[in-house]
Amino acid sequence: MSNNKVLIDVMVDNRFNCQLRYDGAPVPQMINGEVVSTYDADDIKRFVYDKRPSLIGKDVQICFATQQVFKN
Repeated sequence: MSNNKVLIDVMVDNRFNCQLRYDGAPVPQMINGEVVSTYDADDIKRFVYDKRPSLIGKDVQICFATQQVFKN
């Protein structure tokens, strides 16, 4: 996996639903005097809804994955 790709876990009603590879580029921002790479939450949510349209309108939580569920 390249540096631009991150794994995100998608939870629905506090249960694991799926894990997706998000390859959007992080945006550098200045936070407390340090340059930090951040991701746009709205862009990630649009990405999830594009990949899984059945989740639109459901209680969805999105978080960065700490472990890889699948291997390709």
